[in-house]
Amino acid sequence: MLAGGRRIGLEVFSYLTLVMGTLGDHISTVIALTRPHIYESNPYTVMLMERGLWLPVDIFLIALGIAIPYFLIRLTKRRFFRALLAYPLLHGLMRLGACFWNFSLIVYAKPS
Repeated sequence: MLAGGRRIGLEVFSYLTLVMGTLGDHISTVIALTRPHIYESNPYTVMLMERGLWLPVDIFLIALGIAIPYFLIRLTKRRFFRALLAYPLLHGLMRLGACFWNFSLIVYAKPS
């Protein structure tokens, strides 16, 4: 619920989940990589980090994950395109899962 009794719709919730999941994963990964004995195991992420493209690619994925469903829903005015909201919702939930995993590594990592 928002102020004034206004509810958050599925579309806004999907977009917020995508943004918060990506942001949480990104921040928790940066924090985790400062700890000893914790490393990034995803080779694609490592490659993007080495080339300085990790943040731009994440921003690009957020922009596409919001723009494509947003414009298709509005330009076509067909309700079945709302099914495209599954992408930002699921992508955001997966990234939130990665965020929680990273924080569990941070909390339970043995200090050196």
